[in-house]
Amino acid sequence: MRYTFQDSTDFPIQRDFIRDLQDFIRISKEVIPLEKSAITIKNESREKLGVFERRIQEIDRLEKDIRDYIESRTTGVDAAEILEIRERILETSSSVALEKKNEKLAELDRQNKLDLMETQQLYTRMLSVLGPFFEDSIYGAQNTYYAYIEDKVLRGKHIGSIENMKYEFDLLFTQDTLKVKDLQNLSLPVWSKSGILSREKKVKSFDVSEFYITNIEYEGNNLRAVIEDKDPENRFIISSDEKAFLIMRRDYEITRDADLAAALNKDSVDAFILKLKNFFRESVGSERLRRITIDGRNAVEENKIFDCLKLIASIYGKLVTECLERGYTEGEITIKIEEPGGIRTEKYLKKSEIYRELSTIGSEGKELAALLRVSDA
Repeated sequence: MRYTFQDSTDFPIQRDFIRDLQDFIRISKEVIPLEKSAITIKNESREKLGVFERRIQEIDRLEKDIRDYIESRTTGVDAAEILEIRERILETSSSVALEKKNEKLAELDRQNKLDLMETQQLYTRMLSVLGPFFEDSIYGAQNTYYAYIEDKVLRGKHIGSIENMKYEFDLLFTQDTLKVKDLQNLSLPVWSKSGILSREKKVKSFDVSEFYITNIEYEGNNLRAVIEDKDPENRFIISSDEKAFLIMRRDYEITRDADLAAALNKDSVDAFILKLKNFFRESVGSERLRRITIDGRNAVEENKIFDCLKLIASIYGKLVTECLERGYTEGEITIKIEEPGGIRTEKYLKKSEIYRELSTIGSEGKELAALLRVSDA
């Protein structure tokens, strides 16, 4: 697929911008009400806490008033009967006050647990709604992918960041372990000693196809992978960037050794590195968005998701403006899609349609529309 503006200039992000815009509108309409609900629950919880604290103060004040009154009426009294009555009244007052405070505390605790459960459900729903969009639709984000062994199972993470926003996915792969041979066969040159007496050092082609890939870190053009078997001597690290690759066997650099480097099948290593990168595109069974932060704060739990949406809207807004400038129909955001085989289609959204959809959310939607630069529709 090739994506262009309506004037056939290449679109800076090779994605279906119209679909992503529609998805952004949809998730905004779903998530903002959820965040508002979470804020309402928190505000009501704070109000309930205030009521509880005032009621406890009233109980304490009443108990103190009773104590002060009884003690004032019995000052200087020596009669045992009167003193016994005084003690029983004070004991009863204190006991009932404590009982009522404990009842209010238990009631508050039950309500707090219900509120916490409800907000946690809202947080889960928000992350579930945002997850598919955050996988690929945050333009300009820096994405880093990790695979590693945990509890003898291959697991992974996808961490993305742009400006002051960061997000993290848990990855589940389609397989529990990964061997080199699952991608391709691979041999690496190493030094070995041969001969009975002289023990001459010779270059040996060492087959690592049965080795496990225990760690991968991939970001942009940079990749680092660890392959190893049970023998700690046989631990290789392959690192690469856009210019070259480096191979270590434990602490010894194979690619710096002239003899070993000459025996290295560079095409095979290049192919292996490419397959390691493709592994994150082809072998991820599912991604689960687990956290979003903005300015280092948990955006979901601290009700900052709207701030995240505003950041995304500002990024999209620049492309909306360019679409309008390069388009031929006023008020329409248009892109062209060229499919394999030369088939071309156009997709568009009207500014007025975007504004109308977002306005249904309320003031927050209108603010997003302004950042998308469609509020003058």
